[in-house]
Amino acid sequence: MKRLFKTLLPKTLLGRLILGIGVGWSVLVIAILWVSLRGGSGLAEEINRAHLDYEAELIARNIQQAISLRLETLESIADSPVSALQAGKPLEEQDTADIQARLNAHSALMTLFDSAFVTNAQGDVMAFSPRLPGAVGLNVAGRDYFHFIRQVGRPFVGRPIVSQLYDNRPVVVMGVPLHDEQGKFAGMLGGVVNLRDGRFFLDLRSLRIGEEGYAVLMDSDGTVLSHPDHSLVMQDISTQLDSPLLEQALDGWQGTGTGRVLDGEQALMSYHQVWRPGWIVGVFVPQSQIHQPIVDYVRRQWWVAVVVVLSMLPLLWWLLRMGLSPLRRLARQIAQVGQGDIARISLDTPLEELQRIAQTFNTVEFERSRERTERRRRQAYLDAVLNSSPLPMFLADIEGRISYVNPALESLTGLSAASFRHRAWLRRLHPEDRPLLFALWRDAVDGGHELHRQLRFECGDGGMMWLELYTSQVMNGEQPQGVVGFVKDITHLREQQKRQLWEAEHDPLSGLLNRRGFERRLEETFQRFREHGETASLILFDLDSFKPINDEGGHALGDEMLRAIARCLEGCVRRDDHLARLGGDEFAILLPGCANPQAIRIAEEVRHAVSELSVLRQDKRYRVTVSLGISCLGADDSDAQAMVKRADAASYDAKAQGKNRMMNDARCE
Repeated sequence: MKRLFKTLLPKTLLGRLILGIGVGWSVLVIAILWVSLRGGSGLAEEINRAHLDYEAELIARNIQQAISLRLETLESIADSPVSALQAGKPLEEQDTADIQARLNAHSALMTLFDSAFVTNAQGDVMAFSPRLPGAVGLNVAGRDYFHFIRQVGRPFVGRPIVSQLYDNRPVVVMGVPLHDEQGKFAGMLGGVVNLRDGRFFLDLRSLRIGEEGYAVLMDSDGTVLSHPDHSLVMQDISTQLDSPLLEQALDGWQGTGTGRVLDGEQALMSYHQVWRPGWIVGVFVPQSQIHQPIVDYVRRQWWVAVVVVLSMLPLLWWLLRMGLSPLRRLARQIAQVGQGDIARISLDTPLEELQRIAQTFNTVEFERSRERTERRRRQAYLDAVLNSSPLPMFLADIEGRISYVNPALESLTGLSAASFRHRAWLRRLHPEDRPLLFALWRDAVDGGHELHRQLRFECGDGGMMWLELYTSQVMNGEQPQGVVGFVKDITHLREQQKRQLWEAEHDPLSGLLNRRGFERRLEETFQRFREHGETASLILFDLDSFKPINDEGGHALGDEMLRAIARCLEGCVRRDDHLARLGGDEFAILLPGCANPQAIRIAEEVRHAVSELSVLRQDKRYRVTVSLGISCLGADDSDAQAMVKRADAASYDAKAQGKNRMMNDARCE
């Protein structure tokens, strides 16, 4: 019977496969279910990615439009002819009830904001709608939004704050400046958005994507502005969630990816930027929600497939075993060739297809063996070159995934090859260099050119070293295959350059800035004044009665006095102030962000401290005093030297009026 069955079987592999497929369709059903599960899951995730990215972009655009509408409404009210809120005269000269009535008349504000208010030029709240106890009369001059609007004169969206007026609820303030008939700053018009209960975020808090998806709004430092869980509002989510995608989003990136949310569940997430206020929209959907429909479908079909397979399995197994026995012999011989037990296949079978397969396999195996031998030889040479190279090197794919590092790079960074493959080296990069490296890498890959960049890298002991990175693409014809990179430690060179720069800008005798260093910082201060309105003051002085010290005690004694004065000055100024010795006995103190009253106090402290100093030579004690001139930057200054000239003139006036005194530039009073 067995011999007869063998005679009846088709003599070709195609005939036997047709017979096997005819009785083994149940296997195809299982395969279809598996492919459906795998392919459906992938397709579902791809569709959800696109949908989630669209949702995040739409939410970000709607928030941007809502903010623009509110700021434009505030500007429209503020820019009405000598704003109707001012009634043609300064706010502080008006009755608060009149201002309150005019503010209440702008009903559009109450549809856009939870509250609106008006302040005068000193930051005193003159009107607040709707009325809240303690609001009118409150001074907001210390708030960042009032300071920005007063100094810069542009609309501003403030950072979230906790307001006592709203029972310690978090709020965001938007504001625009008010100007009088001469165009001078007369106050501000502001709108308040309640983060927890306000209308602005109501739709966002109630938004649900599917059954468990939700949206979050945060500012650029990770502070939550809107979240379905009210307890997370005003919390710094970046300290509670270890998410690389969140870190990239806080650095300005936007896109879609996967990661873990606060409860530890894996989720699909999309981030988009709301650029004007510097906010970030995040939309999250749990992975379980994405895959659940596919899993439910496959589970329903599974039991049908199980019944079919179990009923057909005995017959299918017997038919395939009888029909494919030559293939099993072929498989065993192929395994023996792979293990090195035999050199070639020798198959005794009447099937012509299997004989041709065996011949083709023997030919391919011969060529493969020869190619493998040659490849091992070349690989041995390459490994020897890479491992023995004193230059730190690495190999990576186009996406930046490192596949190999040589021992020199491991020794330089203190990281193993496995750490590089797991991208641990990224956490060692300085946070300021990380996004820039990503952008430069992508630009080099897309443009097909080399990358050359100096980066800061954290050492194993917590210190920071400077590395110089060179990369070049490995091409296969016109198709890039990967990237080879070289790394060089330039920490010593950077330190040498830093030391040379310090020496070029500092006086070797006193350790203070020299004229060159002072001029550079003076120009930087003037530039900040022009761009951001940051005020600054300058104190210039020279020493009274210094010449007798040099004439009688010698230059060594004069140098001792100059060093003592330098140490004395360091104790009189703030950490961010700049001390300079401009030459001889002439000194300068540049005070960025310092108003005139504080500059006067510092100058008086310097005058008193220097007068207490003395040096001793042959039982004779020498003392000096200082004649100081004080000036500040003015709105009509065309350059920084205008302030220097005024301070110098004030210093001469102080010396002319009897020395050991200070004179203040009249423009600063």
